Amino acid sequence: MSLLAKPDETLLEHTENTLKVFKSIKESYSNVHELCGVDDFWEHLFYSLFLHDFGKGATGFQEMLQSGSQSAPWKYRHEILSAGFISTLNYDKIYKDAIGLAVITHHKDINKLRERYNTFSSPPGKDLYQKKLSELESNFDEVSSYFDNVPNWSTQYLGYELKNFLKPSSIDDLWDVYKESVHPYFFNWEDEEYTILHGQYGIFLKGFVNACDHLASGSKYEILKGIKDMRSVYNFPELRKMQEESSNVKGSAFLTSPTGSGKTEASLLWTDNNQNLTKSKRVFYLLPYTASINAMYQRLQNDFGNKDLVGLLHGKSSYFLYKELSGDVTAYDSIKSNIRDIKGLNKKIYRPYKVLTPFQILKAFFGAKGFEMQLSEMTNGLFILDEIHAYDAHTTSLILEILKILKNNYNADLFVMSATLPSFIKNLFKEHLDISTDIKMEKEELHKFTRHEVDVIDGNIMDNIDLILEDLENGKKVLIVCNTVLRAQEVFEELENETGNSALLHSRFMLRDREKIEKSLDNLDLLVGTQAIEVSLDIDYDALYSEPAPIDALIQRFGRVNRKRRKNIAPVNVFSEGSESDKYIYNPEIVEKTVQSLRNVGILDEDLIQSLVDDIYGDGYVGKDKEEFEMVQRNFESFNKGIVPFINDREKEMNFYSLFQSYEVVPIKYKLNYLQELKEKRYFEAMSYILSISVGQFKKLENESNVEFDKETYFVNMVYDEKLGLRLDREESSFL
Repeated sequence: MSLLAKPDETLLEHTENTLKVFKSIKESYSNVHELCGVDDFWEHLFYSLFLHDFGKGATGFQEMLQSGSQSAPWKYRHEILSAGFISTLNYDKIYKDAIGLAVITHHKDINKLRERYNTFSSPPGKDLYQKKLSELESNFDEVSSYFDNVPNWSTQYLGYELKNFLKPSSIDDLWDVYKESVHPYFFNWEDEEYTILHGQYGIFLKGFVNACDHLASGSKYEILKGIKDMRSVYNFPELRKMQEESSNVKGSAFLTSPTGSGKTEASLLWTDNNQNLTKSKRVFYLLPYTASINAMYQRLQNDFGNKDLVGLLHGKSSYFLYKELSGDVTAYDSIKSNIRDIKGLNKKIYRPYKVLTPFQILKAFFGAKGFEMQLSEMTNGLFILDEIHAYDAHTTSLILEILKILKNNYNADLFVMSATLPSFIKNLFKEHLDISTDIKMEKEELHKFTRHEVDVIDGNIMDNIDLILEDLENGKKVLIVCNTVLRAQEVFEELENETGNSALLHSRFMLRDREKIEKSLDNLDLLVGTQAIEVSLDIDYDALYSEPAPIDALIQRFGRVNRKRRKNIAPVNVFSEGSESDKYIYNPEIVEKTVQSLRNVGILDEDLIQSLVDDIYGDGYVGKDKEEFEMVQRNFESFNKGIVPFINDREKEMNFYSLFQSYEVVPIKYKLNYLQELKEKRYFEAMSYILSISVGQFKKLENESNVEFDKETYFVNMVYDEKLGLRLDREESSFL
């Protein structure tokens, strides 16, 4: 009977299936051996895959597969035995070590192996290893015979025949790879005595081994290619000049263009011109907010006419996918299985287009689990960064540092675009990323996009509600943007009864309510929101009332009014005063300079915007922002140097999660509903009750005894309303 790799797949079948994926990846990432400086890289990856499951030939493992893992767990790691077969290969020891490390860590990293499977300094670990190794003896002849496939398989999948191996004759020929390779590698890392194994060579080996193994296990035997001709997707009668220019650029570029001018199409046409011959470079479309990511994901799926081509990655993507699928499938278990499969493929090297936040990219540079596969996928990548201005100084500096690594070490190209990018940020990116191409609309065409008349209204929004009421009474669709959730809630309470078609949108809604609101955005007479509506949402209103904010944020808010230029000029009103809490969100000096600059603008010619932005940001980052930006610049390189393949450094990974200054909570009035969903294992429905609050807000509630902890979940004893969201200014009197 042939040895099994899985209950329904033989060891030989699974091994060959991983090599099918290997062939697809080799064709798509043909320059990897040059990037890591190891000419025989693809041979080493071939052997890593060929050997990666040989340890499954142990009798105990085979018995487990045949009887079911629950009834007869084997209680050992097959990959520890698999790695020993590197002794058969005719390479210098450092390359055998590399292959051995790729094999032995393809399920558990070195820290996990050290905890439970140490064969060197632990006599019990050594004894257990010898005992499990002896289980290979009875099936050794069959495993050894698999080497007969190397000449044919290497010819078929690698492209030429390999003969640089000797078939092993007994288990005595096999190496203890933990002792020979893992142990010295770990201590070299601790002592910061890095070798080529600690760099890109090791990253690519580990990343591509995991990619091939995971995809083959999911019956995906090649990675998908991108759109053959993007111009056929965006088959416009005539491209705008900036779109035409973008479609002809080779290499990295900036694009500055007004909202609603077709930047998305321009960026995708740019990717088309920077693809390789096989259309297999991966495209990463980065956006700052969940709502805009979800919208772009659906848009690209529709534009491309193939849902498989586009992946979605953000912290709440499971729930979004659940709501997307639940209309088509009624069986909960079936939906859950579909989501698991979709998310699994989204994380792997499979789909050619991914829509995500920069934080999903940053994960890899903090050593989060699976970072080797993520970095491997990003090699040769085409990165579209939409609305780069939207990030704070700390995040902008982090993004800049990782882009330097991706461009310089991983052959990535970048397309940075915004309607309002301050020149000082553009110059920082130009300097550090060596981007010389700068695409802009010409003045004549920019003038055609003039859509707004600015009026600075003295006082705050609460003192001027009557102005908003007048616009609503005259049938205008009104957008109101506030700087804080509390102020947005106060404004909405004042106005919601003035029209039967209104909504409030901010970050303190439970997922279930936020999803309903986002679906209604196109057809509202009144929308009150916070910064979440600034970027990339395709909404179009007749008039805007905004609290004061930095010029770049205001320009984005203006872009949600008269977006499609159905009217000649639309009013955008900015109040001179905000609320006391605004100083925690925006630099007061920048806000004041913005308000003063806008007082005498009147008709806001699009050609004027860049000079306004640059006048206000003439000094670049100042104060705390400058300190944060420079701190990242000073420290990131040395921090990232300690991120090495085959080891998941938990401390560095936790540094990544500390970037998210928030807690996930459930309003206490829904505690019983939430716990009931958990009890019935309806996890996505349970997730629908979750929302996020900042660390400071959480600590305040905790100090006031308004937080309960139960079933690994925080419940907050504050009022919640499906139209208003969580009220941090009002305690819940009862949830019964």
